[in-house]
Amino acid sequence: MAQGLQTLTFSKVSLTGGSFEALAPIGTDSATFFNVPQGSVAYLAELWAVDNLHACEISVTASRFHDQTFGIRASVTSGAATAPINRSVCISPIGLDQPIFPSDVLSVQANGTAADDVIVTLLIYYHDIPGISARLASYEYVKAHTKNLVGINTNLTPGDGVAGTAVALNAADNRLHANTDYALLGFTSSLAFGSLTVSGVDTGNLKVGGPILGEPDHDAMMFVDFARAYNAPLIPIINSNNAGSTTLVGCGTDVGACVVDTMLVELDQPFTG
Repeated sequence: MAQGLQTLTFSKVSLTGGSFEALAPIGTDSATFFNVPQGSVAYLAELWAVDNLHACEISVTASRFHDQTFGIRASVTSGAATAPINRSVCISPIGLDQPIFPSDVLSVQANGTAADDVIVTLLIYYHDIPGISARLASYEYVKAHTKNLVGINTNLTPGDGVAGTAVALNAADNRLHANTDYALLGFTSSLAFGSLTVSGVDTGNLKVGGPILGEPDHDAMMFVDFARAYNAPLIPIINSNNAGSTTLVGCGTDVGACVVDTMLVELDQPFTG
């Protein structure tokens, strides 16, 4: 069975304000879940959100969630008051998941102040996606086969409420050893922003990632935390020969150029999982 980890980002630049209004998926993201086999494990794992100027409310639902009125409804603090500013907040209980169903359609909405920018980032896990071949390892596997830690530098400019320009993993820092498998642990960044995704052949061409909080104790261990919280193989394995076609894309609110370091573990053997 082909597993898949996917990060979806929804946003709206300049809310109308005063009532719940729809956010749209950025770039090539889609509000429709994959048409996976009926009965296979699939879930919405985490929800994160940021409003750049004021507090707001978020609603995330689908036809088979608790209800279709508001579903998962949560309050979000003002991104202007967080430290660092524009730091996303988690609005779902980590480690508890919301089941999702084939071809269902997400509705993501925000109720906030006029002219605010809002970003919602969702982590989706599929146990079986026909046609997708993502290389994902468990925490235990990575721990047992760690050879070296390495951080690879990237100069990244997140898009303002949209998908930013894609940057290759090795565009500025090409130190990975040839034809070697690396486990993607997370990132460190000089700024906080709503979502950072990585995609390439090793991720099954799915975008994987999450919010960048500007807090290394979270960001640098992002995928390790996913794997441990959900007791599932959620750590992407990337071969260095694919680094040039493995790209990073950021989306934020009022974020300029920032320095991002991708945290990796060099494995002591090829990954065969």
